[in-house]
Amino acid sequence: MTKKWKIFGVQTNLEWYDIKTKFKQLLRKITYSWLFQELLCLLIVSYMKLVFVTSKKTFINYGIMREAARNKEPLLVSFWHNRLMLTPLVTQKLQKIYPDYNLMTLASKHGDGRFVGGVMKKFGLILIAGSSRDGRKASRGIDFSNLKQIFSGLKNGYSLGITPDGPRGPNQKINGELVNIARISGAKILPMSCSSSRAIEMQTWDKFKIPLPFSTLCFCFDDSAIYVPKNSDEAEMKKIKFFVEERMNFVQEKSQQNLRSN
Repeated sequence: MTKKWKIFGVQTNLEWYDIKTKFKQLLRKITYSWLFQELLCLLIVSYMKLVFVTSKKTFINYGIMREAARNKEPLLVSFWHNRLMLTPLVTQKLQKIYPDYNLMTLASKHGDGRFVGGVMKKFGLILIAGSSRDGRKASRGIDFSNLKQIFSGLKNGYSLGITPDGPRGPNQKINGELVNIARISGAKILPMSCSSSRAIEMQTWDKFKIPLPFSTLCFCFDDSAIYVPKNSDEAEMKKIKFFVEERMNFVQEKSQQNLRSN
């Protein structure tokens, strides 16, 4: 027998399960709406700028990025997903010095990816929307049209910021096309990381870091970019992938050590 419920004083024959389902659908529709995500993007961007302005900042090997920007040299700037929140602050600083230097970023087309992409766009990055079949999360990834945009941008001297363990892990393991893109395009891979002396660690698959205002921030780039020869075979590509992972972990640890020593 269906139990009757009153919603805002109106009698209904819906079961409690149906009410919860419809409420979840409505909530999802609101949170994935353009207006809600736009307001949330503005809030997050304002918060990130507040963190940057109120914090002490250290840059290690930043000259590599400045050289690339000055010469319009394409780079694949790779960093782990859990440090994603701090990285746009570096690109904005760079574009103030070299306004003609373009940086791309990749984000999937599902709701979460659109939100991340919206934040990145507000920092001046060129958004490449990832693959999507009807916007489902199961279709996350890089498809042929994405690759065309990436290779076209790299050919024109743009750089690409990429999280090779995103969007779903495994944590700090390259699971995408990073090394293959470098081999085909000729663009070098530049591992980077950023750390904050004060941060909230989320209970997510990657232990996502949210930096806090009035912290000390350290942005660390590797001391040299990694070139992937075009004639690399499968075994060599695998070795390069492990080497890139090692360098990404190295710069992450280096940024953390810098904070501990200051």
